[in-house]
Amino acid sequence: MLKKVLKITIFKLFSALNIFIKKNNNIILLYSANGGINFNLLPLKNYLIKEGYSKNYKIYCGVNSKKFFNYEDDVIYLNKVQSFLLFFKAMYVFYTTGQIPIKPSVDQLVIQLHHGITFKNTGAKTKINNGDEHFFTFCVGSSELYKSIYSQSFNCFPCNVLVNSEPMTDLFFEKHIKHCKKEKIVIWTPTFRQSNYLGYSDSNYVQLLPLFKNNDYEELNSVLHKLNIKLLVKIHPAQDLSLYKNLVFSNLKIYSSSDFDKKYDNLYKKLCESDALVADYSSLTLQYLLLDKPICYVIPDLENYKNLRGFALNPPEDFMPGPKIINKEQFYRFLKDISNDVDSYVSQRNIVKSLVHKYSDGKSCKRLIEFCGLKK
Repeated sequence: MLKKVLKITIFKLFSALNIFIKKNNNIILLYSANGGINFNLLPLKNYLIKEGYSKNYKIYCGVNSKKFFNYEDDVIYLNKVQSFLLFFKAMYVFYTTGQIPIKPSVDQLVIQLHHGITFKNTGAKTKINNGDEHFFTFCVGSSELYKSIYSQSFNCFPCNVLVNSEPMTDLFFEKHIKHCKKEKIVIWTPTFRQSNYLGYSDSNYVQLLPLFKNNDYEELNSVLHKLNIKLLVKIHPAQDLSLYKNLVFSNLKIYSSSDFDKKYDNLYKKLCESDALVADYSSLTLQYLLLDKPICYVIPDLENYKNLRGFALNPPEDFMPGPKIINKEQFYRFLKDISNDVDSYVSQRNIVKSLVHKYSDGKSCKRLIEFCGLKK
């Protein structure tokens, strides 16, 4: 409610002021409202530095806390207040989580990158009303399908949706060192159901790990051990962690988002090493299609989720090219298939991939920077 009030009062005046302030052609601002420079901003920042754009442009990283400052030769870090002030001068602004709620001027280029391809409802389509969400020149959608979805979600025109792949998925196309694995690796990324941080619930399903209670973990670990599979669980960063314990068995590893990052550094590089993904309504299921590996969907609360949060992709089942699992027996069957290299959903994955991805080449950052007209 406070955000909505500020947008229509103080920040409305800032938007009017922004029209009259001349922009500096050599300033790039990367801004994240929480969690530091991550998601799509991190590979974009690395690309700008690697390709030498820091020679002609001043690159600023705006974050909400000094604990996310990372002192680098080619980048200047700013706190939230400094970021707001720099916005008035920056010619190029890129967001992931949140935004600075000031309307871009006509000679300013503000790109909303999001932090994942939308599967479930977002923005104005959710029951949380934070008011106007259209504080960008363009937002990025991964295919033509998202022009209508994002125009409704952010109250913008379809022409405000730039079709491009996500910078974070460029990591899928990099050359990675291949590790000799003694076992199959399956990664499970359940989306959040309850969130203290966001202050709302998307489902009445309260188990930290869908299908499994704490006293089921020994049995799950035993099944994994017999099938020679290591299951790595990364709890969503927005999930209520009151039920969380860093439980580590021989073949089952359950981590909070921060603990996972400390252990494995980068989820997307780890996904490249994986043999399959377990998920549900997460944008990661759509990104993972670019790797063309098996996916299963643990969705015991699908109807409940439809009623509470709802989906941008409808019917959601049509965008789930893999087994749809509602009990432990089905889950164990999927694990057995992975162990035996059984993959029955290749053609279905390719159909969904063609709908949600226009590009699958690892050149998202390159296309985005060229679209913005930045010069080396």
